[in-house]
Amino acid sequence: MLRTVVSLIAALGLGVFLALNWAAISNLWTPKRQLAGLEMVDIKPGNFNLTILLPNAITREYFTKLVSIKKPFQISRYEITVDQWNLCFEDGGCPRKAKLRRYQNGEHPMTRISWFDAYGFTKWLSEITGENYRLPTEEEWSYVAGSGKDITELTIEDLIQKRQMAGTTPLGRFKKTRKFGAFGKTEWSVSDMTGTVWEWTLTCKFGSDEESRKPWTVEQLSDVNLCPNRIVQGEERAHVPFFVNEVFTGGCGTGTPVDHIGFRVLKELG
Repeated sequence: MLRTVVSLIAALGLGVFLALNWAAISNLWTPKRQLAGLEMVDIKPGNFNLTILLPNAITREYFTKLVSIKKPFQISRYEITVDQWNLCFEDGGCPRKAKLRRYQNGEHPMTRISWFDAYGFTKWLSEITGENYRLPTEEEWSYVAGSGKDITELTIEDLIQKRQMAGTTPLGRFKKTRKFGAFGKTEWSVSDMTGTVWEWTLTCKFGSDEESRKPWTVEQLSDVNLCPNRIVQGEERAHVPFFVNEVFTGGCGTGTPVDHIGFRVLKELG
């Protein structure tokens, strides 16, 4: 009789434990997936000087700071493509199917998305893979773009000059997106970082330079309500309202307006 009672109590205890922890237990049994075509590149820690161009109505002003990348991470070799975005849409993780221009196909970078769209994609990707994906900060993006080298005033001026020579001005010709990998790769084998797509970062643009220069953490920057403008990076640096998905005119950029806005993803390690 005692043995029966003990067994019953044990069974009830196990039932209660399973009921309280079922979500966590079932998650262990759920097979994780990988995103088709997603290639990640290993990035090691390091230090570099990052120069930032600050908008000014009269002249160009620069601000330089020492950046320390303390932890290794991975970043996607290419920007997220139309096909990858549509997989997210089909799975219910993204709000709408990609809208293509006539010349585009599934291997082109996904554009016409807001910062919030890109942020949501990283949340979906983290959920299906069981890994920690997010947007890179401006510092992480610049570290990868320069392959660990200092980003100087000369670096920025050279990019601006190349962009202006290419004819992408408010009255210039529209630059098309191209298939992933079409714009070459860095020394660290990361592609298309200064192509025709401008990429969302996690970094905020606040109302004052003093606030923008504060050492914000990834956790703070991941708050969707932290700021109304996020930094995009590419041929130049710009700040764009988080809800905007494409900008062809206006003064959001430090040099010329943004043509296309897309993104790539970062995976945290450890």
